[in-house]
Amino acid sequence: MTGPADAAGPLRVSQRRPLACRESVRLRRNAVQHASEIQFLSSILGELDSGSKQKLPHIAQKLRDRISQLQTGELSTQADENSPGLLQEDIKHPDHFDEKQALHRLAEAASEGPDPPLLTAIEHLAWGRNSAGCFPHRRCACQYRRDNPEALSMNSGSFQIHGSALESMIFIPMTNDAQKLIKFHIGHLTWHHNCFHGDTFLEQCDLFWSTGRCDNPLWIALYLSVLSCTVNSIQNSRKLKGLLNVDLDAMPSAQKLFSAMVQTLYNSHFLNNLSIYSVQAIVISTEVAHNLGLSHLNATMFNAAVRIAECLGLHKIKDHPSPLTQNRDQWEERVEREVGRRVWCQMIIQDHFAIPFTDTYSISPMHYSTDRPLNAEEHNLIELPTNIPTISTYVRVLVELAALMPGLVDGLGPMNKRKSRREQYEHILQVDQKMRAVVKGIPSFLLRPDKAKESKIPWLSIVRRSLAITAAEKIIMIHRPFLFRSFHDPNYGHSRRTCIAAAMTILREHETIAKEEDLSIWTHTAFAITAAVILCFEVNATVKDPNDGKVELYREAVVAARERLALRNHDLLAQRGVALIDAILIAEESNFGAKESKRGGHIDFHRIFANFSTLSRVILNPEDEMVFGRFPGNSPDDFRSVDTNEIQFSWNQEEIDFESWFNGIFNDFQPSPL
Repeated sequence: MTGPADAAGPLRVSQRRPLACRESVRLRRNAVQHASEIQFLSSILGELDSGSKQKLPHIAQKLRDRISQLQTGELSTQADENSPGLLQEDIKHPDHFDEKQALHRLAEAASEGPDPPLLTAIEHLAWGRNSAGCFPHRRCACQYRRDNPEALSMNSGSFQIHGSALESMIFIPMTNDAQKLIKFHIGHLTWHHNCFHGDTFLEQCDLFWSTGRCDNPLWIALYLSVLSCTVNSIQNSRKLKGLLNVDLDAMPSAQKLFSAMVQTLYNSHFLNNLSIYSVQAIVISTEVAHNLGLSHLNATMFNAAVRIAECLGLHKIKDHPSPLTQNRDQWEERVEREVGRRVWCQMIIQDHFAIPFTDTYSISPMHYSTDRPLNAEEHNLIELPTNIPTISTYVRVLVELAALMPGLVDGLGPMNKRKSRREQYEHILQVDQKMRAVVKGIPSFLLRPDKAKESKIPWLSIVRRSLAITAAEKIIMIHRPFLFRSFHDPNYGHSRRTCIAAAMTILREHETIAKEEDLSIWTHTAFAITAAVILCFEVNATVKDPNDGKVELYREAVVAARERLALRNHDLLAQRGVALIDAILIAEESNFGAKESKRGGHIDFHRIFANFSTLSRVILNPEDEMVFGRFPGNSPDDFRSVDTNEIQFSWNQEEIDFESWFNGIFNDFQPSPL
């Protein structure tokens, strides 16, 4: 066609619309999306065109305010005061624009303040992303600003659950049971993850229980995660089930609640609809995922949560502006800011303590500025001295221990070119000393019993025991690279003695918790397995002395731990631990004979792997209902006849380290998918 576009014939049904129309639509959309920027630049243009020298300081101030807003996402007080009177003048003269002069002035204004990532901020306008540290997004101008804040706090609108979100509702316990579980969690379990503000979360639950509404469908994922964690923590304690007066057999299991949480996340498109609720749900679900044998799923979801948290700005939360709040809005903002700090703190802990299982970390200590949570009471969030226990005490201690771990792995050298063995061991001994220094600074009520404080705080006793278990496991974590070598090389005797003492500490505290039928935390099971494995190798490597009762003491501790793990219901991690202990004991007695007095030989990893593989298929058959049921308390004698030559492995035994061996055991055998 040679005629003008408007001379063309009518559009056929099959004919595409002209590209010019598409461009017009795009331009209109861009105009709407960037309306505030267009309006601001138009106002600057109008003032520059007026030619009034008196306005130049005012123009420069406006540019500074705008740059500050792009950097921080917050409007300055002066800008707020001036903006209403300037709106009319801002849009008078949009037609003339001296680009060079404006850019020159912009550059001058930028250089007067802190050095900003201005180019990144400008590029993010096009990408639809945000680089400012403006969480909780109440007064910012980024895309996450909440004009009607969603219920990170109490003043939320409501969301009627419908559509695919209803699919998860069938796994939610009845309101009466849910109330008992949630209130118990807030009063007895929150200390372990510290990922929400108890009073606020309870208000959200009350709204849900009374109306069936919530402010965001992703809040349901958080709700399910908390319920799953609670059920998992009390299901092996008759005392706690009786205390709550709940029938767990009549409500969804921890596995079903966890599965419903995962389904809710995907139904609500959590990877696109970014919300702190998703982050909270995933981080809290770590409390149950490992016991269900879903460590890989937990790891991938956790790293997604890290990226969501960074997009929301949880890694750059500013300090609280004032210790006192003037009104309800300021109080709610303080709560939201503190919740963000708590969640980020827990993410640091989980990320850094997972280093032995991945040889890497996702959160770099150099790339976040968010401070630790306040040591404060829930009702006022005012900082208290560290010698006063609060709901944040435990995680504040743990994050200090976690801070040692990136330096631990980095100090060994690049993965493809490790430092010499001597340099590595010197580095490990240095980190060992740092760890001991941190422990010395832990508040005394967490290191030894304090009856006065424990009588007032119901969870303080289990916190103290849990910290003893966790701290002991962290000292083992530090020495892991040389742990196996220490059993046959006296040059690393310090690591051997340290880890044996730590293992005995773990099993002693684990036994006390089991006898008292106290809360069950996933780390109790996981670290008891680690401790039992280490003592198995100590028994195997020790030359038996008739006058030395240590070997028999260690063996008794292992057998007792095995029996405690075997009695646990709905705990796949514990079942694997029992299979692993049996595999090691069978391999040991096959080498030396049940009544042989000579020991100190090598550890037969081939036989251990083969034993575990066979026992896993016998006991952990994914098609068997026992996968999430009770593990029968079989003894190693029941499996003497297994064919340990069924599977063969080939490696140089000198190159084996504890991490790769232990991870191979617990990561290679996965349960059936949810």
